Amino acid sequence: MARTRVLEVVERDLKKKANVLRSEGIIPAEVYGPGIENNRHIGVNSRNFESIVSTVKETTLVTLKDESGNEVEAFVKTLQRHKVSDKVIHIDFYVPVKGHKMHLHIPLNFVGECIGLSRGGRLEVSYHELPVEILPKDIVETIDVDITNLNVHDHITAADIAKLLPEETKIILDPEDLIVSVVPKVIEEEVSEEAEEEA
Repeated sequence: MARTRVLEVVERDLKKKANVLRSEGIIPAEVYGPGIENNRHIGVNSRNFESIVSTVKETTLVTLKDESGNEVEAFVKTLQRHKVSDKVIHIDFYVPVKGHKMHLHIPLNFVGECIGLSRGGRLEVSYHELPVEILPKDIVETIDVDITNLNVHDHITAADIAKLLPEETKIILDPEDLIVSVVPKVIEEEVSEEAEEEA
């Protein structure tokens, strides 16, 4: 399960304009999900959120803690930023339901020193994130992909990544889609030489 951060929230007065809330250090936010009949309108402590925003992803699980101490676990679904200052001005939180899959993208973290790079190869990454349908309990913030033993002409497919994931998780790609591969640099050099000759 993804690591949890705690955010302090308050119930939002819809009569108060969003700009006024922001001037008071509160970011307007919505909480929704299949188990929530009506969207919950809340405000998030901006200083609290800014302290974690650099690490927030679609797979980031947070605990929303209100003034009464009640806690709800949710995922940060979308962030809206100011066009000039780039500050977060609105947040959407998604509350999952146990047993219901979520559709999201999990970042891939390529680890290890690829042997093919020392043998004249070049690493070609086709996907930096993996689109999946996954149960909330199985969500991780990143998936580590070991590229240590990839030689020139070797590759890792979506089917290979699937072996690293829980059986219930579905990757929304063709099993044969290339995730990462090692291609020979010499091909690039030959193409460049041919282009120069034609010129």
